[in-house]
Amino acid sequence: MAALSRAGSMSSICRKCAGITNRFWLRSPQSGAVSVIPVRWLNLQEFQSKKLMADNGVHVQRFKVAESANEAVEIAKELNAKEYVLKAQILAGGRGKGKFTSGLQGGVHLTTDPQKIGELTEQMVGYNLTTKQTPPEGVLVKKVMVAESYDIARETYLAILMDRGYQGPVIVGSPKGGMDIEEVAKNTPEHIHKVAVDIFKGIRDQDARYLAEKLEFKGPLLEQAAEQIKSLYELFLKVDATQVEINPFGETPDGKVVCFDAKLQL
Repeated sequence: MAALSRAGSMSSICRKCAGITNRFWLRSPQSGAVSVIPVRWLNLQEFQSKKLMADNGVHVQRFKVAESANEAVEIAKELNAKEYVLKAQILAGGRGKGKFTSGLQGGVHLTTDPQKIGELTEQMVGYNLTTKQTPPEGVLVKKVMVAESYDIARETYLAILMDRGYQGPVIVGSPKGGMDIEEVAKNTPEHIHKVAVDIFKGIRDQDARYLAEKLEFKGPLLEQAAEQIKSLYELFLKVDATQVEINPFGETPDGKVVCFDAKLQL
């Protein structure tokens, strides 16, 4: 699988809101001393995360990855969508408000015109994108993701993390998705909900439903969200992840629960 990198600030944000640290405590059998060893997480890019999710029953938009303007246009024509979203693929948050060395503003664009996809890709691939999470010089964009665009009726937040304190996975959710989850945890901690999962028994139906209710899904969307949470947990175990983060984990006006943006750490 292509480009893996050490995790950036997204993981620390999620772990802070969950009250989870990035350190393991090890005791030396000879001296009894306790040492703290930092853990280096590996992040998958968005398209890699979504490919794994789509292959494992998790709802994502139809998409493909391009490395050139011509390839991006052909993908857009193949998808034949009413509207497209074009996303620069780098391991950093804040892409939508970033700036390219080409002069293009924003690493995420919506359009209904496949030819516009090509024009935008020309200004993305081969140029550095600077966001609030990149070095000042930015990060070189080598790939873009061309995806079918969905309208979002409501956004929530969902993450699954390994936590040594709980001796296993913890699922963290909030009905306040699509925003800085650390700010939500700081200003309105009552909107952060956690469920510890027994690593041997797995996630229970009532746990998934409880989280879906706390995320404020209603009616048929409640059961759909619960099933998606269970599928995400199964993926978390299958790929031996340390973190799965979905922001937003949302719903569409026509009644679909979709993972709109995803980050996996292995």
